[in-house]
Amino acid sequence: MKKEIPLLIGFLATIGWYLEFFLAGRFFENWKMLFMTGFRNVAIVGLLVGIVNVVRVNYKKIKYNNDRWYAVYQMSIIALMIFFASIRGISPGTPFDAMFTYGFVPLDATVFSLLAFYVASASYRSFRIKSVESAFLLLAAIIIMLGKMPIAEAMWDKIPVIGEWIMDGPTSAGKRAILFGAFLGGLTMMIRIAFGLERAHLSE
Repeated sequence: MKKEIPLLIGFLATIGWYLEFFLAGRFFENWKMLFMTGFRNVAIVGLLVGIVNVVRVNYKKIKYNNDRWYAVYQMSIIALMIFFASIRGISPGTPFDAMFTYGFVPLDATVFSLLAFYVASASYRSFRIKSVESAFLLLAAIIIMLGKMPIAEAMWDKIPVIGEWIMDGPTSAGKRAILFGAFLGGLTMMIRIAFGLERAHLSE
């Protein structure tokens, strides 16, 4: 029964989810709300799991002196922000908002700027001109990156326009094809789970 009951629940939930798209009525609207409430509950549990994981990882670092002071600093900041949010809220002008605006946002911008250099380095290594297709790919990448910089306007005012066209045209078409394939794969997985053909999500 350890496997039969989860399989039955998955089958009934999938049937109800699909029927909601084809049949209108109060019952299926309530069924949909039940699913949405379940999704929120799963998100809350995921948040709790994340909090527990952060505490466990930093506790091990503090216990075994592995980047101990970084872990202490991180846990102190997290505890301080939770304390301020509990006492004064998170509205503008509160200590939590000040810590978020003047602490987290600059750090986030710093990490993002470092990521830009990593992306540029990876692009240089990946886009080696070995064929005509790779040459077009490298040229498109250069135009798009230049189009996001203020210097592009000074070089040629058409560079941002061409970059936007590449993003809205060929790139968007490729993204839609990838998403279409991902949705088909997800639909196939849902059907396999509904009929009990896929059991990797079940615990042994």
